[in-house]
Amino acid sequence: MRSPSRGQVTALSGQHMPRLIAAPGCLTAQRTGLAMALCGRPARPGTGTHTELRLTSPFRQELVIREPLAILALLDELCPGTLFSSDPAQRARQQKLIAHAVIADAHLAEVTRAANHRDLDIAIHLLRDTMLRIERCFSDRGPMPVLDAQDAVIAPLIWRMMLLDQHHHTHLCLGLDRAVAHAARMSRLPGTDLVLDKDAAGCFLGQLPADALVALPPDKRPNWAPALGPAGQVQNLSITPIRKKPILTPVKRTNALSQPSISNPHDRELAAIAEKLRLIRITSQQRRYPGRPTPRLPSRPAVIRLMSNVVGALYPRHYGPAGLDTQVADTFVAQTLRSIRQRLAEQLELEWLLQPDAGQLACRRRAHTTADAFMAGLPQIRDLHDTDINAAFQGDPSARSLDEIVLCFPGIAAILRHRIAHSLYGLGAPMLARIMAEHSHSQSGIDIHPGAKIGPACFIDHGTGVVIGETAVIGRNVRIYQQVTLGAKRFESDGDGGLVKGLPRHPLVGDDVVIYAGATILGRIEIGKGALIGGGVWLTDSVPPGAIVTQAKPSLNGTAP
Repeated sequence: MRSPSRGQVTALSGQHMPRLIAAPGCLTAQRTGLAMALCGRPARPGTGTHTELRLTSPFRQELVIREPLAILALLDELCPGTLFSSDPAQRARQQKLIAHAVIADAHLAEVTRAANHRDLDIAIHLLRDTMLRIERCFSDRGPMPVLDAQDAVIAPLIWRMMLLDQHHHTHLCLGLDRAVAHAARMSRLPGTDLVLDKDAAGCFLGQLPADALVALPPDKRPNWAPALGPAGQVQNLSITPIRKKPILTPVKRTNALSQPSISNPHDRELAAIAEKLRLIRITSQQRRYPGRPTPRLPSRPAVIRLMSNVVGALYPRHYGPAGLDTQVADTFVAQTLRSIRQRLAEQLELEWLLQPDAGQLACRRRAHTTADAFMAGLPQIRDLHDTDINAAFQGDPSARSLDEIVLCFPGIAAILRHRIAHSLYGLGAPMLARIMAEHSHSQSGIDIHPGAKIGPACFIDHGTGVVIGETAVIGRNVRIYQQVTLGAKRFESDGDGGLVKGLPRHPLVGDDVVIYAGATILGRIEIGKGALIGGGVWLTDSVPPGAIVTQAKPSLNGTAP
């Protein structure tokens, strides 16, 4: 609040009378109440049709604010340094986490409204994906940070998830140890019981739709295990130390290929060819890496082995060592993850050292940080891919079991490897991601650029010949058949004969879309939610939601001679 005499911001004191008016069951009201408790001014909210913060002072008339971020900003202005950091970088991180919370709010609402198993499965995975990002943010803050606006925003969300866990056995909070711990610290602040009390809990649980799966009796509620995946399981890993490999003493051997003899005329001809190739290679390297030593390249076989190891760690019984039983699987996964992290950091460093002016130490530090970020995202990849497996089981009458789908379906294999490659692509390693994607292409016949964004519950049936371009975006619960192309219609030129890279040029496919075999969809067009694209269609225009697009029906004009 600014005094008219001095124009200065004053701290919240007795002269300011904040009053919180809350709509029933409103998240904004709970967050505002907790923020006020952090500011040392807890208050029981009054009941109203809208949530708003009313502030009176001797200097001006009553101020009424309803926008959530504006409420936090005002409280922060009145209590400088209590809710938001004065450091710009830290403040940006706080704002980023709050943005994640807004996304999580929407996904939690989807969980509570889901009326069928497919929607619930997708909603839980999307919620968990966002909450795992929030969990990582909390981990970066250290063990006992000072409570601030982040905690005031996240605590009511965690509180609601815990209510669902307690009353409907949803297990939404499994794996969110730090976020739950911070929410518990918030709940112990003086005055928080005025906001998160039994009446508020009853109001939230009472708002669940009667037909929502989450509110059904236990005997009618679906099994949560397929939706939660392994990230929802409490695992006690028993890690066996990796034995150091014995030091091998190199033995000199005679290799006829290493030093070809030049006494033979044929060898002299081959030596001359090798020299020409060496000169061409040196010229090419000088052009690519002017003024510096030729760097090492990432190893394609090593990257392919890395992808195979990641798949084995995600699905150890299916792609781990033969005969791996459940008791040994945890140890295998723990040891494999340790090996993946180290080898991935090495390959990342090699990719980034190819850049001009790359520094060895900076690339190495970045590589280890990025490897850690990739490893932290593996539970999300597994969680998300479980929706793909379930979509295949629901969408293919030939599928007899989930294990059959994981082991046999090329579309499912391609989607899993795409999700791994897409994670690396998003972390700034396009070359490693492209190596993985092209190897998957060679194995499955399905060509997915690692930059393509694919939502949950994607099922590529049969799959041979499917092409999905770099900037394509595919929504949730989409089914694609063989020979489908999601490609670019044309390429922008930079005026000098080169192509402009990175522009959006591939289709946007909405939720619940089905694209039948042989369809070709080109350009930055939008396929609306629930649309059906028939086989063999050539499409370059957007399609509204729910539309059915087919090619002309064939006609019988006579009989063959």
